[in-house]
Amino acid sequence: MKISIIGAGNMAEALIVGWLKKGYLENSQITITNRSNNERLEDLQRVYNINTTRVSSDIVSSGSIILLACKPKDWRSAIEPFKHLFNHKTPIVSVMAGVSTAVIEEELEHEDVPVIRIMPNTSATVGESMTPISYGKSVPYQYRDMIINLFQAVGETAEVPEDQMDAMTALVGTGPAYIYYLMESMEMAAIQMGIDPKLATTLVSQTLLGASQRVQQSDASPRDLYDQIMSPGGTTEAGFKVLTDNKVQESLVSCVLRAWERSKELGNQNAYIE
Repeated sequence: MKISIIGAGNMAEALIVGWLKKGYLENSQITITNRSNNERLEDLQRVYNINTTRVSSDIVSSGSIILLACKPKDWRSAIEPFKHLFNHKTPIVSVMAGVSTAVIEEELEHEDVPVIRIMPNTSATVGESMTPISYGKSVPYQYRDMIINLFQAVGETAEVPEDQMDAMTALVGTGPAYIYYLMESMEMAAIQMGIDPKLATTLVSQTLLGASQRVQQSDASPRDLYDQIMSPGGTTEAGFKVLTDNKVQESLVSCVLRAWERSKELGNQNAYIE
């Protein structure tokens, strides 16, 4: 297997780190390119000992999985040098928010190129990404199995209808950022209470890890679980009153919904124009 990555941003790097850490891919199996940032490519080559190139035929060849990891606004120009090389043996896997498989298929010169849309997150670096997957119109089952295995190497996967991928972007792709924001807030409170910053990070991260695992391993809902902690007149209830008074839950819901809307806006901006 050969993975060729077009685009050298944070998500591409997170996947590279995850695949290499897990031993799923060897350094020599990964090749990456971008439009013009040679310094970025040199850094990735130095740190991870992967291949970098500006030669189109080194990126797209029979047996390559093409990972399209550029910015949504740049993708058409990014694939232009490679379009004549794509065919039914070069599956394209897009990690771009808001760009549908149909739009990518319309842009290609060959109708039978397999196009897959995914939305992993940067937790791939520790093998704990959640990756929803949806398929375009020309994706044989052997490629579906290959892609599932590839992304299960860095976490969990779920096959979903493509009309849910904008929601997946809001929940999965952007979700870790909101969790980190919550963690930062808890750490700030810890420091104000006189706790050492490094210890605060340990306390908060382990608390969230345990809470996440309890949700995964229990049939109880998150509401059931926080109700179990909250006793009348206790400390949890006192803290919850601040959250409810400030409509924190409503704000978080609005946050995710706004990310969902933004993904749809990106899709409209990238719609195919005759």
